[in-house]
Amino acid sequence: MRTIKYTIFMLLTLAAAISAQAQGLSITQIGTERLLSFQETRLYLSAPALGFPSDIESGGIRVFESGDGIDFQSRPIKRISLNPNAEEGISFFLLVDNSGSMWTDMAGKESGNRADLRVEQAKYAAKAFLSRLGPRDRVGLAVFNTRYWNAALPGAAPEEVSRALDELSRPVSEDAYTELYLSMERALQDFSSEPGRRVLIVLSDGENFPYALTTGKPNPETGLRSAVPADVIDSAVRDGVSIYAVRLGDVRDPLLGTVAAESGGRSFDAMDGEELSGIYDGIRRDVLAEIAVDYQAGMDRGEKRWVRTIVLGADGRDYVATRHYYAGTVLGQNAAEPKGYYVLFILVAVLFWLALVLFKLERETDQAGLRLLFSSKGQPTRFFALAGQQTVIGAAPNADVSIVGNPSLKASHATILFDEGRNAYTVVSDAPITVNNQTVTKRRLESGDVINMAGTVVVFDETLAKVTKKKKTPAGGRKKKKS
Repeated sequence: MRTIKYTIFMLLTLAAAISAQAQGLSITQIGTERLLSFQETRLYLSAPALGFPSDIESGGIRVFESGDGIDFQSRPIKRISLNPNAEEGISFFLLVDNSGSMWTDMAGKESGNRADLRVEQAKYAAKAFLSRLGPRDRVGLAVFNTRYWNAALPGAAPEEVSRALDELSRPVSEDAYTELYLSMERALQDFSSEPGRRVLIVLSDGENFPYALTTGKPNPETGLRSAVPADVIDSAVRDGVSIYAVRLGDVRDPLLGTVAAESGGRSFDAMDGEELSGIYDGIRRDVLAEIAVDYQAGMDRGEKRWVRTIVLGADGRDYVATRHYYAGTVLGQNAAEPKGYYVLFILVAVLFWLALVLFKLERETDQAGLRLLFSSKGQPTRFFALAGQQTVIGAAPNADVSIVGNPSLKASHATILFDEGRNAYTVVSDAPITVNNQTVTKRRLESGDVINMAGTVVVFDETLAKVTKKKKTPAGGRKKKKS
C-alpha cells in the first residue's frame, strides 16, 4: 500500500513541478516566522527565465489563499521587497556525498591522481562557492554516506566549512553506502531553526542506496529507519527550506529532481568541478534575484494552507504559481475558528514571563557570566561566573572555563576580557567565532549575546544592570570552572 501511495504521490508532484517550471514562476519558500505575532506570511518568488518588471510594486502581484486548495480568497499585500536576500543574507547548508564512489574518477574508476577524484572536484567547487559568499550570508556543512554527521553547524564561518571539507577521508566499506534521502531528512532537521531564506544544496553522485535495505542489517546510526522522497518533500515544506539538488556524474537518482522542484528549488547535472562551480554560483545568483511578498494571512480552519500568486509579466501575461504550507499553531491544530477567550491564554503567558523577569531582577548578583546552552556531549545548561581581567574558554584542563567533549574546540578557543575603566566585556579569538550569527574575531559583548565556538554555544549574561564597583580578584586567584 505504501508503495502504491508513494508512486501516485510522485506522479502528481512531478506533474505539478513540470507545470510550475514551464510557467517560469515559482514560490521557492514560504516563511511563517511572523504568522503568530503579526498574522503575516512571507513568499519568496523566483522567475529566472521570466524576470520581474521594474514596476512590480505597483499592483503587478496578487496573492490568494485557501484552506482546502479549491476555494481561494484574495489576501492583502503588506509589502514587497525587491532585494530581500542581499539585504538580509541567505542561509546555505551544504550536504555533500562522501560515499565510496566519490573516491573514484568521473568514469567510476580508481585513479592515482587525487585531482581526478569526484570528491576533490566537489571540494574545489564548494570552496570556490564559499569564497564568494556575501558578508550577510551564512553557511553550514553536513556529510553523508552510510552515516551522517554535521561537520559545521548552520551559521558557521566559511573558513570553518572549508577546513571541514579538507578533513574528508575515504570511508571504509561498511560506511561507503549512499543513504541519500534519510540524510536529507536529517539535514532538514538540523537546518530548520535558521532564520530567513534557507537553501539546502545537496550534492550526490548516485542513487539512494540505503544500508539497511541493501545489507539487511540495521544502519549503525539509525537502525531500520528509512525515508522516501515524499518524506523529504513534506519535511522541506514544513520547515520552509528549498532544496537545490546537484547530481554529479552519469549515475543519477531519478527522483531527486522532483524532490528539489517540490520543495521550491531546482536540480542540476554536472560532470566535473568546473561545471559544479558554475552551478553553485548560479544557485546563489538565482536566490539573490528573488523578491519577497509579505501578505496578511487568512484564518481558515486546519493547519494546511494553499497560496496562489499571480504575477503580471513584462509581456502582459499572467504567470501563476501555487504551493501549500503548514500554518502551525500554539494551542493545538486549528480545527475551528479562534475563540475570544484564547486571548486569556496569551495574557497568562505574558504575566508568567513578567513574573520570571521580576524574580530574576530581585535575585541579581554583582557578577556577569556565561550560560552554557549546547555542547557536543549534550551537557545541561550551566552558569559560569566571570572573574578577573580575563577568562579563557577552551578544551584545555587549565582553561578558566574548561569544556570537554567537543573535538573541534581548541585548547584556548576564546578569551573574554574585562575593561574595569569602561565596565565592558569583550570576546577575542584567534580563530573566527560567531556572535549572534555574525563571524567575528573580536566583539564587545552585551547581555544576551549568543557566542558559538565550533558548536559549543554560550550566552553572555551581565545580570546586574548597574554595576557600582567591580570586585577585584587577586593574581592567581581565579577559580577554575569545569563542564
